[in-house]
Parts: sequence; structure tokens; C-alpha cells
Amino acid sequence: MAWFIARRPGGVIAGALAFRRHCIQVFEGYAGTSESGFRTEVESEQALARGEHLMAAIDAHEHTNLTGPAADEAARRLETFGARARFQGRVVLDESRLRRLMTRHDPAIYPGEYVTCVHDHGKALCERARHRRSEGLPDRGGCKPLACRNVALTPENAAAWQREIDRIDRRIASRPPLPPLLQHRLEARRAEITAFLHRNTTTRETA
Repeated sequence: MAWFIARRPGGVIAGALAFRRHCIQVFEGYAGTSESGFRTEVESEQALARGEHLMAAIDAHEHTNLTGPAADEAARRLETFGARARFQGRVVLDESRLRRLMTRHDPAIYPGEYVTCVHDHGKALCERARHRRSEGLPDRGGCKPLACRNVALTPENAAAWQREIDRIDRRIASRPPLPPLLQHRLEARRAEITAFLHRNTTTRETA
């Protein structure tokens, strides 16, 4: 159970909560401690799954449809990543080769439901990014997608934000009326998301 939870996006933190413990180290103890290599194995599996996802996007030319402040950088990294995976004009990529490719040439692009993170330490706004510099990983728990310059958007990301707007609209229109402070916060959140989408889904910005 712990292994399965940990392999999901944000799973180590979710696992710590699910097992009702206040620290990640205790959760890792259920599935194998950091000393036993559990975290390294999980991150390796996550990188492999991410590599497969990125290669599928490259093959479908989906990286040419990205928008947002980091769209151009994402397209450049993915073009380079795809070129490294090609052999004699064809993509020949078994699991072991993909693992090596991700180990040596990870493009540091992290697909998500709401945004695609094109990670750059110098631009990252996520909490604790400074402390995670040695790991080379974004802090998903502290992501600030509406302001960060590391953000690129796929059509699916934009659709997820639109669903968020729709949920806010339903909440605002609910009866009985919401308390004024809560309604004000929801309206401000809606306006922020709407402005973000307008800025980042119409034209590709320069990273």
C-alpha cells in the first residue's frame, strides 16, 4: 500500500497524511526507509513514467501547442530531449534506455493537472525551492502557478483552470448566499484565474 501511494504524484506527502504521521520519514519506514533506497527507487519510477509521458507528447507534437511564460523553453527542451531519443531517424526507446536518458538528460519538465512546470531554480517561486536546490526538484506543495515564470500550459491544463472557474461560479451562485467575505475571496480568485488564462492561452510569451 505504501509503495503504491508513494508512486502517485505528491504521494510521499499523501502517504504521511494517510498513515496519520506528521513526518515523511515515518511513512517511508512503512515501505522502506530512505537509507534502504525507497525514496530513490520511487523517484526513479516517477522519472520513468514522466519520461514516457514526455516522449508521447513529443511524438504527437503536443509540445508545439504549449502557451504561457515558459512555453518556448519547454518546446526547446523537449525538442532536444526527443532528438537524443532518436536513432537513425526513428525513436527506439526501451525501458532501460529511457531510464538512462532520464538520468543523463532529464529535461526537468513536470506535467500536472493545472500547469506544466518547466523547472528553473532561478525563477521558481515554490516554497523551499532554495533548500531543494541540491535535489534539482520543484516543490509541488508550494507551487504558485498563477505567478511563476516556470509555467507552461497545455490545452488540458487550460481546461482544468476553466473547470475551476466553473466550480467557483457554482459556489457563488449557491443558495443561501455566501458570507460576504467568502464571496469576495471567491470573486477575487475567479478574477485572478481569468486574467491568468487570458494572459497565457492567447499568445506564447518569451520565457
